[in-house]
Amino acid sequence: LTDVVEKSLVTRMDFQSFEDLWGPYEGRDGTVAAYLATLQEADKRRLREAVERAYLDGEREGPRSYAALAWAVKGIVPT
Repeated sequence: LTDVVEKSLVTRMDFQSFEDLWGPYEGRDGTVAAYLATLQEADKRRLREAVERAYLDGEREGPRSYAALAWAVKGIVPT
């Protein structure tokens, strides 16, 4: 590749509750939902509980805001 350009993309993700964060993972779309579909119920429950503990982090249930970072890269394939 030539003319490679990198850029960091930052966005803020706001959640009103743990259910707001977790709900989409129980759906059918996305890589996390696809992964959860491969788990046995007991494993899915343990993962949910671990993520919920991390979300709460010793605090009361309620809104949380997290920064999300991704890298975008583009380039040109030489001909």
